[in-house]
Formats: sequence, C-alpha cells, structure tokens
Amino acid sequence: MKASEISRRGYQALIQELGYGGAARFLLRFESGSGDYTKDRHQWLDQLTMDDFRNYIQQKRKQK
Repeated sequence: MKASEISRRGYQALIQELGYGGAARFLLRFESGSGDYTKDRHQWLDQLTMDDFRNYIQQKRKQK
C-alpha cells in the first residue's frame, strides 16, 4: 500500500470515528516540532548521576 493510500484511509478513519472537528484537533496535536531532541536529551541526561537517579526514585516512593 502506498503512503498516499495509508494517509487517505487514516484520514477517513479519523473523520468517521471523531468527526471533522475531532479529527482536526487530533491532527493538531501531532504537528512537527523543531530542534534536535536527541542532542537536547543528551545535554540534560548526561549531567545526571546515579545518585541523582536514586534520590529521584526515593522521593517518588515517599510521595506514594
């Protein structure tokens, strides 16, 4: 199946299930963003230590 056919059928399914307004709102949730998520993710994850991770888990357990 070609990409255009998949798109056509997908739009039809969304409209059938959600109506035109609901389908439009659903599609707006998936607009393409900008930037490089992988690069950005490494910038904040590479700074975390195992102690940071352990402390985070302990805090979450205490909240429950």
